Order: sequence, then C-alpha cells, then structure tokens
Amino acid sequence: MYNHSMLRNTKEKPWTIKVTGTGTVTAAPDQAIIVTGVETENISLQQAQSENNTITRQIINSITQAGIPEEQIQTEEFRINPVYDFKDGQQVFRGYKVTNVLNITLYDMEMIGPIIDAATASGANIVRGVEFSLQHADLIYNQALQEALRQAKLKAQTIAKSFQATLYPVPQSVVENAGTSRPSPLFKTAALQAESTPIQPGQLTIEANVLVTYRYFQ
Repeated sequence: MYNHSMLRNTKEKPWTIKVTGTGTVTAAPDQAIIVTGVETENISLQQAQSENNTITRQIINSITQAGIPEEQIQTEEFRINPVYDFKDGQQVFRGYKVTNVLNITLYDMEMIGPIIDAATASGANIVRGVEFSLQHADLIYNQALQEALRQAKLKAQTIAKSFQATLYPVPQSVVENAGTSRPSPLFKTAALQAESTPIQPGQLTIEANVLVTYRYFQ
C-alpha cells in the first residue's frame, strides 16, 4: 500500500496515476549566525546610551581581534525604551533601557564558542542563540528534489506494474510542495556555560516533496 498515492481511471485514455515523493538530504552546516548584544538601563537616557555604546564597541573590538571581519557583524536591533515600575497601582518611571543586538556571521564552525566567550567577556548580556544554515542550500535542496522525483517515479512504476500497465516516460505534471520546498533549518543553543561554550552544529536536513502525475496505458 502506498501512502497518498492515487490511481484514477477515466473514460478517456490514457489514464493517470498520481503519486507523492519525498526526498531528504543531510548536510553539515557551514554558516552560523550568533545573535548577541547588550542591554543597559539608567535613570539618565544619556548615561544608559553612553554605557551601551561603550560596551557594544568593546564587543565588536573583541570579535574583530579574534579574526572576524567587521562586514560579518551587523546590527539586528537597536531600541530605547522607557522603563516603569508599578507601585500601589501607579506607574512609576524607573529610567531608560537601551538595547543593541548584533548578528555575527561565521563560516568556521569551530569559532562559534570562542566568539560567544569573547562577546560575553566584553560585556554582552544578551545571547539569544545560534542559527545554523547552509551557504548553498539550493544545491542541497536540488539533490533532495531529485530523490523525491525518483521516489515518485518508482511508486508509479510499481503501481502500473501491478495492473500490467505501461507508464509514459515523461510525467504529465509535477507539483512541488511549496510548504517544504525551501526549509530554513534553525537550531538554538542550549544553556551556555560560563567557562567555555561548546557548540555542536550537528546535521541539517533538507526536505523536498512533490506530487507527480503519470499517464499510463494498457
């Protein structure tokens, strides 16, 4: 029995078979984005911003000194927000919070832990995680797509053979499942350790799904 496979006879020949195919390819990530930054708070906006700017520069300097070019460091978020406490049902102004978050793109997976350590040692108090991805995801995806098409053809051949029918070699139609056609694998780091930050990128899985219609004759 074939999941999601359908055999449909019509009054007009040729008849058609609809089958699904799924292809998966695993690959080690070769790109990582560390999301880190600093949050400062002070009754004085000028003081909160000045402190934030100082720490942010320290973080950037420590990263570039570790060998990461400045063009691989990008500001993801910069915010200034008033902060309030609530006392006896009343809103009481406490000061200002300044947030500066950086995206650090790495191509050497062994540098992830040292860069996180360098950032936190320089004053970073925000570490949101690490996103792993592939620089050439399209190439890997095309491999998964080929496997999905191969699987669908094998299903159609098996079904046609059971009916002693012959498939036309070229599919009548191929529909790519848009929901899984371009996956964006995302892995967040677990708890970060103070002394050292071991990060294991693991493997990413790229998946492709297709719905293929074949014609057949008997």
